[in-house]
Amino acid sequence: MSDAIVRVIFLPLYPFVTHPERITVVAALFLLGFLALLWTGRFRTPWPMLAAAIAWGLWVPWEQNCNAMKYNIRVDLLLLYPLLFGVTLWALLAPFRALSHGAK
Repeated sequence: MSDAIVRVIFLPLYPFVTHPERITVVAALFLLGFLALLWTGRFRTPWPMLAAAIAWGLWVPWEQNCNAMKYNIRVDLLLLYPLLFGVTLWALLAPFRALSHGAK
């Protein structure tokens, strides 16, 4: 795979690599989204938001460790990126899916 293709694939992740404070903000936003959906009671299943908050929150100490150890080759991102992308997409689309199926 050429370097340009890899850069395009991982482009959405670049703002977060080596920036655990940005990752923390995303985790907090998903947690706030979960709490808001739970508090309003508009959806029976706001759990995808909580799953995303946990996934992004678990990435914070991992990224801090990678920064402290000065890792320059990040093969771990090949596993983390698809997982984060999947859980994030699930969390963002779940409320819309519930609305389209008439769920409360």
